[in-house]
Amino acid sequence: MKKLLIATTNPGKLREYRDFLSDLPVKLVSLKDIGITDDMEETGKTYEENSRAKAIFYAKKSNLPAISDDGGLEINALKGEPGIRSRRWLG
Repeated sequence: MKKLLIATTNPGKLREYRDFLSDLPVKLVSLKDIGITDDMEETGKTYEENSRAKAIFYAKKSNLPAISDDGGLEINALKGEPGIRSRRWLG
């Protein structure tokens, strides 16, 4: 059976992906499942750029097709901040 890498270390996101993609005829594997501990610095200007970069980075590391997503916290009272920088902002 073919494998598809879910490029996240977030257990909640991994669960969501596994639930959502459960009907696909592929084995869904996580970074932890295949022993990848490398972290990728998020330097994109948009969530889409970060997501694409992560999928490509981990696909190359694992030699598997990979999917990823990116998101952040946008607070209206802070004019959308921290937005794309949520991870860095929260420490």
